Amino acid sequence: MEIKGFIKSSLLEWEGRLSSVLFLPTCNLRCRYCHAGDLVLHPERLDTVPLTEVLEYLRQNSLWLDGVAITGGEPTLHGPELLDLTGRIQDCGMMALVETNGTRPEWLRKLIEGGRVNALSMDVKAPLESEAYRRVTAVDVDVDAIRQSIEIIRGSGLEYELRITLVPGLVGKEELERMLPVLEGSRQIALQNFRPDDCLDPELEKTTPYQPEEMDYFARMCEGACERCVVRGRDHAVRAAKSPT
Repeated sequence: MEIKGFIKSSLLEWEGRLSSVLFLPTCNLRCRYCHAGDLVLHPERLDTVPLTEVLEYLRQNSLWLDGVAITGGEPTLHGPELLDLTGRIQDCGMMALVETNGTRPEWLRKLIEGGRVNALSMDVKAPLESEAYRRVTAVDVDVDAIRQSIEIIRGSGLEYELRITLVPGLVGKEELERMLPVLEGSRQIALQNFRPDDCLDPELEKTTPYQPEEMDYFARMCEGACERCVVRGRDHAVRAAKSPT
């Protein structure tokens, strides 16, 4: 298992928990607003963190860390290795959160059925229509697989959230309106304001993120579709508004 990034402690990746964060390489999507270009396209340029180093740190800090968030890239591309990794994390007395784009529902089932994951976070990129998804991800996506993953996660009985990244001109009010019927009844929806930094599509770096009041408006739109909606990224919107365009 190649690990291409290791944050020893973070309060950002797993809401309400102090966690380590592991970054796994490669992704099957090319989301235009993605700012992890090397991790997705050129992971060989990044140093590999030995798994033994990670596990030793977890064992030494198991009394104050809540768990480990595994992100990417797309973790489920690593299939059996991901199952082994989450199992080893749990053996250290930690909970494991897996973040996913939902394109590989069969591996979500295996994680859940094998008891190898404690929480899940899934990015829902766009309305579940092929053209709408491709507009964001820049590749063809099986939206039926996305729909399956949403239902698997919501029926898992585990802690979970569904994340939506809002991008002016790409994902906004109209797109959110089309997404919400599919997400209705979800436990938690997390709205994220996109960051115009080192995007895979450099044209998006000219785009100013939504303002705080706009993000609050999107959150009110979500209120009837979920038990709880949280908004992240307000601070970035304020900074962008004060920067020259």
